Amino acid sequence: GQLYGDVLYFATEARAGWSHSDPRPLYFWGYFVGLNGLWVLVPGALLADACRCLAAAQRALD
Repeated sequence: GQLYGDVLYFATEARAGWSHSDPRPLYFWGYFVGLNGLWVLVPGALLADACRCLAAAQRALD
């Protein structure tokens, strides 16, 4: 859910030509990309870790 929402958030803003975000570099890269990017990186890292654990468990049972 969270990953889908963030991808949708970034994609709609990119499609609109970044017209709804603050164009100043600190706000754009710091707040818009940096802080919102955490909501992509953290779930992505947890998803990758879960996939590795599932693969290891499956290998152990095969």
